[in-house]
Amino acid sequence: MKKIADRIAATVAIVFSGLSLAEGSQVLLRLSIPDYIVFTPLLIYNVIMGVVGIYVGVQIFRRQKNSLKYSTIVALFHISTLVTVSLLYFISSAVSTHSVNAMILRSSLWLIVTISVLLSKRNFTELKEKL
Repeated sequence: MKKIADRIAATVAIVFSGLSLAEGSQVLLRLSIPDYIVFTPLLIYNVIMGVVGIYVGVQIFRRQKNSLKYSTIVALFHISTLVTVSLLYFISSAVSTHSVNAMILRSSLWLIVTISVLLSKRNFTELKEKL
């Protein structure tokens, strides 16, 4: 059952990171021009984290021992970026509400993925100790 939870968490991480990578790349390469303010540093961050997220998702899928650490790092990066983007939005409106909402979604998803991996690893460790 825990293996299935890891697979679901990995799939969510890979799919949403892939979507971030695809959308961000299209805007970065000017193949798509959104109808909202594009904050270029955030756009570059999202493309880079899309690649990182796919890598971490693969590590979770393979149940690598460092996957919890990697997932936690990605979640913390997204949360700190969300705080920064939110401050920029409230102070200067340099970013759009679309960007703030997207960071809320990314942060939430990575928190859920990280908690899922944490619970899976904790249960696996407890089961291993009982044997």
